[in-house]
Amino acid sequence: MIADCGELHGEEHAQAANKAPDTSGDPYEDYPEDQKQGGQEFEGKEIVKIATELKDMGNKAFKEQKNELGLSKYQKGLRYLHEYPEPLDSDAPELGNQLNALKISLHSNSALLQLKLNQYADAEKSASNALAVPDIKDADKGKALYRRALARKQLKNESEAVTDLEEAVKYVPNDAGIKNELATTKARQAERLKKEKAAYSKFFS
Repeated sequence: MIADCGELHGEEHAQAANKAPDTSGDPYEDYPEDQKQGGQEFEGKEIVKIATELKDMGNKAFKEQKNELGLSKYQKGLRYLHEYPEPLDSDAPELGNQLNALKISLHSNSALLQLKLNQYADAEKSASNALAVPDIKDADKGKALYRRALARKQLKNESEAVTDLEEAVKYVPNDAGIKNELATTKARQAERLKKEKAAYSKFFS
């Protein structure tokens, strides 16, 4: 007996709801609205679970030098977090801290891979997003400031890069890499200003 259209659509719907994992083992739909069927809503603990797994997949891809794949997992995790931006009164008290920690990590990790992929404007934005998350810890703030500075330097904005690096040193004063980058960026900025001054003086002489 040939199945009618209603039965076929039902089977297709069921198959769509069970996405096969990709090469990274990711079983989740690319967009959260496709993950839930029939208008169901996510619970906070469910979002934390999904975003954590996606972050771990991104970290694994990064270690394997699969930067584009890693970035896609971090960005996907952020899309899921967007579905549950704030904990409800009925949620466990620690849920808000878990959500914020994931946002900071996913934004900051995105900035790192965007730098590696020469996506400097996106890296600057991702680092700024990490810095905007409430209750960000000093170590995470220093890291995000450093990554934003690297993006700004590549975008020929040395003055703001120096400002970020000087701020980063306050939060992670023992980080030699940040101190070295600050010295290098200041030297580069001074050299550029020297050349500009020489050019202007020659023009008006």
